[in-house]
Amino acid sequence: MLNYAITFSLLEWLAITGFAQGVLILVYIVFRARHWQQAFIPILYFLFLTAAFALQFAMRLDDLAPVLRLGVWICWAMGPPLCYLLVLQVVRMTELPHKGHFLALLAVPLAAAIAAVIMQADGSCEMKWIYCSNYFNVLYLCGAMMGALCVLSLWLRTDIFSSLWRHKSGRERYWLVMMLLSMNTLALFISFLRASDALAVREAEALLVTLGIAFIYLATTTLFRVYPPPVQLSNTARTSFAALTAEEKHLAEKIRHLLEVDKVYQEHHFSRKELARETGVSESTVSKVVNIAFGCSLPKLINEFRVEDAKILLHEENISIQVVASESGFNSLASFNRVFRELTGETPSSYRAAHLADKGKI
Repeated sequence: MLNYAITFSLLEWLAITGFAQGVLILVYIVFRARHWQQAFIPILYFLFLTAAFALQFAMRLDDLAPVLRLGVWICWAMGPPLCYLLVLQVVRMTELPHKGHFLALLAVPLAAAIAAVIMQADGSCEMKWIYCSNYFNVLYLCGAMMGALCVLSLWLRTDIFSSLWRHKSGRERYWLVMMLLSMNTLALFISFLRASDALAVREAEALLVTLGIAFIYLATTTLFRVYPPPVQLSNTARTSFAALTAEEKHLAEKIRHLLEVDKVYQEHHFSRKELARETGVSESTVSKVVNIAFGCSLPKLINEFRVEDAKILLHEENISIQVVASESGFNSLASFNRVFRELTGETPSSYRAAHLADKGKI
């Protein structure tokens, strides 16, 4: 008789859960991002986080445990340097950080090199370092120290927080930045405790995995709004888009940026007049470019964005319909209900009820 019974520890179940969530968020970012510059760093960040979950689960393979533990350290140690780059990316959204900032990625190999020097001088491990528990304590200590420098440099950048908080459209990015910094700070604290033997290895691993799952869960809702669905050219607009001058095409991209990244539509009274002022052209030019580039009028385009935001917020049962309407940019509940029904064929309440019902079946 074959024994098909396979048992997993709580830590392994947590690792499986984190891996599944990591894969989902990677797929989400890939399909939401318009340009590779916008998606490169987020994908890299969540790729290492997802790999940490996968390697943690693979630790059940005792013969490969030392090598896998080294892989787990690399994945967690890459968190703070990638957090540094990701925060800078989130602030600008459409541009990669300056090339000089990518030197932060050297923090991990530098930490490994410092750990090697310390072990060489210490001489406490008679066996191969990878089989020595003291080596991993030194690795986690060096990695945490280098990571702390990356995170501390961001905490000291008060201009980042103030510039995002001043604009309503930057609030989602502000909270994503705060989550990134807070979670990485906690992960560094756990690494310091593990390195000093204040936490057992398994306890530290369980805390890091739990922290990673919590971050992905909290970040998901924020990412839904930070990475909105891209503005697509309609089929009829594609054929006439070529008729625009180079200057008008540049204007179309600027409008796209204002809608996708700056989320100007969240202002209740945002209209053609405000968009013309933001872009520095006449209202007639704005109307012409929007009609040709996006295949619809500006009010319809703005309403489509507002409704997409509303759909995301409606997934949260504890947010009232009135708040959803206001946060999406509608100036009244009546106009919200009317526009939502025109664009989706159902009321906000019925949309929420259907979503919650589907969620309950999962």
